Amino acid sequence: MLRTSYLMLFLTVFFFSCDTDAVNEELLVSNTTTTTASQTTNALEDQESVQELGDFETIRGSDGCTNVVVVNGFAYATCGNSIQIAELATDQRSSVAIAADDITVDPANELLFIQRGTTIRMLRYENPMEPEVVATVTANFSVFSGLSAANCVLAVSGGAGGSNTRIFNYSASQGTLELATDGIPIVDNRTGAPDVLVRAVSGGAQGFYSQDLGNVANWGIQIVNFNGAGEVLSTPDVVVLTAGQFQGPFGAPFGPANFPVESEYLNGRLYVANFAAEGIEVIDLDNNNAVSQIPLGYDPINIATDGEFLFVVGVTNNEIDVIDPSSSSVIDSLGALNQPSGVAANATHVAVADQTLGLVIVPRS
Repeated sequence: MLRTSYLMLFLTVFFFSCDTDAVNEELLVSNTTTTTASQTTNALEDQESVQELGDFETIRGSDGCTNVVVVNGFAYATCGNSIQIAELATDQRSSVAIAADDITVDPANELLFIQRGTTIRMLRYENPMEPEVVATVTANFSVFSGLSAANCVLAVSGGAGGSNTRIFNYSASQGTLELATDGIPIVDNRTGAPDVLVRAVSGGAQGFYSQDLGNVANWGIQIVNFNGAGEVLSTPDVVVLTAGQFQGPFGAPFGPANFPVESEYLNGRLYVANFAAEGIEVIDLDNNNAVSQIPLGYDPINIATDGEFLFVVGVTNNEIDVIDPSSSSVIDSLGALNQPSGVAANATHVAVADQTLGLVIVPRS
């Protein structure tokens, strides 16, 4: 799930925060807090270079990255042994020495969540350039796993077989992250669950689990509805997607949270970047049906929204495709990429986690 994971949909969520006093409290650190050293550098120093690309500049990080989120004008990317941070308006960069494969964000509570191996860490970004770890837990992760958070519900997809989904509750003000639900049979009893997306709903959250329905060749989205305590309320029938056997390499770039079945929510529909369809499959959530496709002609690997448009990166595509949902068509292409695996966007910039180029920031014209 970088997560899945994405993620400007969280910036448009209008539901109340489950921890509304979080931003007014002093920083609280529990006994499980991990203290990390951070290293901040200015733009155009060791962490980055600037390259002219047509009518815009692309700022490139020096380390390969796997996933990225954008929040409050900052991009946060998981880049192996560090989290790379870029302020979009000024190009200032910093690096926090925390190993991470996947990342998700809950802007309502000003929290980041990262995953590395079986470890999940919750971070506050009160100082945007130097986020701090406030809680650490473990989960039964396997390869191709993901995580996503909203409304104080953190969902973990198990990944490949032999792992299991876990749901955590969290509190920003208390700095706590606690297990709420250990395993969801309808999700776990599949070949795998490579990613998950969670959105806030009134009184709880709704999760969308990518499902390997069998033999790494049949795919679907399992919807799970949660209450505010992270308990399962209902599990509608799985939405079956286009089937297909992925022929690309496993491992890199399809390690944790970057298997090519990612999704994004926008205006009552779920947009699934499905490699088997060589495009985006659209699910009408009023009926839980896959109703249409947006063809791309390549294997999409990740998708994000700024609340209006969709942004897609692909395995063999070296640009960011911008999709207008109202016309279900690609209206623009941005950037110059090499091996993208994560994407996020706001109204002014698109951020890409690239396995070769690192954290790539592309201004929107």
